[in-house]
Amino acid sequence: MANTIPTAVSSLGDAFEAMLLDSARVTKVSVTSATTDAVHELRDDTTLVVLNVDSGSAGVLVCRLDDAFDDARDWLLQPGQHPLGVPGGIRTLRFRALADETETTVRIQEN
Repeated sequence: MANTIPTAVSSLGDAFEAMLLDSARVTKVSVTSATTDAVHELRDDTTLVVLNVDSGSAGVLVCRLDDAFDDARDWLLQPGQHPLGVPGGIRTLRFRALADETETTVRIQEN
């Protein structure tokens, strides 16, 4: 994996990769609308992301879809950090604000 280091094997026998802290791989996205997408394209070699949702917000909605945001397939990211695996597949993240939010910032760190 790009920009990761191998770490110990868990008691379950699963191996883990740890993401390196690299500010060159951090993107800040302003999510300002409940009807218009804020879009971020992941790098082709990205397999891990940490999505950091602004602690002053109620959260954001996110979809990993090419075409358009889909209310039936979104999920809520509450304030805080969300480490997620994104191996292959669709490279587009689409964010929307919650109906009662005016603006939220999401920081995206890719490995």
